[in-house]
Amino acid sequence: MLVLASVYSGCSSTALGAVLSIMKRALDLIQIIVPILLMISLAFSLIKLMGDPDNKKLLPRIKNAALATVIVFMIPVFVNAVMGMLGENFSVSACWKSVKNPSGRSTYISPYETKKQKVIPNPDDYEKGKKRENPTGDSSYTAEVIEGTAQQYKDVVWDSTNVTRISNLTSTQLIAVLNAHGGKAKNFIPYAQGLITAEQKYSVNVFFLIGIEALESGWITSNISRNCNNLGGVRETASHPSNGCGRNSGGGFAYFNSVPEFIDYHAKMLHNSYLTPGGKYYEGTTPYDVVKHYCPGSSTWPVSVIKIGNSLFNDVKKVM
Repeated sequence: MLVLASVYSGCSSTALGAVLSIMKRALDLIQIIVPILLMISLAFSLIKLMGDPDNKKLLPRIKNAALATVIVFMIPVFVNAVMGMLGENFSVSACWKSVKNPSGRSTYISPYETKKQKVIPNPDDYEKGKKRENPTGDSSYTAEVIEGTAQQYKDVVWDSTNVTRISNLTSTQLIAVLNAHGGKAKNFIPYAQGLITAEQKYSVNVFFLIGIEALESGWITSNISRNCNNLGGVRETASHPSNGCGRNSGGGFAYFNSVPEFIDYHAKMLHNSYLTPGGKYYEGTTPYDVVKHYCPGSSTWPVSVIKIGNSLFNDVKKVM
């Protein structure tokens, strides 16, 4: 297989994510280190008081140290409680919950991970030209044709008969939709800004774009998506060589420095080659047209992409 930003970008803002990550680390350290130091000071004061019970100057110190210990220990608890009350639809709160905790694992995949990792030589389950039975994991799944229809709720548009019609979503609204969808869909939250920017820049509907990338990467869980930032099974090129990202009969898979870089490349590729008359692989503007060259031989690919788009669009009604 060979993509005008909203002011609010949630965790897709590098600066916001970095600042909140530092703040969260600092609060965790404060919660551990400062109370220990204060308790040590308190212990010394108590020892001195035991040796000199008449020293009245020590009593205020002991009270202040005890109070400071409680206050410092409770600051991170208070901040986390406030962020929880704000809810995940508030971009700073959503980002706060997604930044990496030093004592655990990140909730989401890092948006700008550039370190190359050793890739298991496995082209994953998403190969060009390979039919993928039941790719959604839904026991009720069938390979029936889903008739495309244009849908609109308020200003939001999803038209599977013409995926060049943009959704009109903002990145903040997309974050809310992904949160409402839940599960692995939340893996796309850090990239909401990039997805909306790509949609507006290249006229590729974000529901269609996510539909492809969710299907091809298993909602950003496949080896190629995690290790090579390649969410769409895109083939290597001179500008994006494989760098050990694996291959199949169709060739090697491309490596990208970051997921945002891939999203921009992917939407641009779809626009130029698949969705624009005169493009190398242009057949029309539906997933059934795109699949003819994007994943030839698969009857399930367009059905799955449309189902994902439909389900995300239905979540719009829950948050708007």
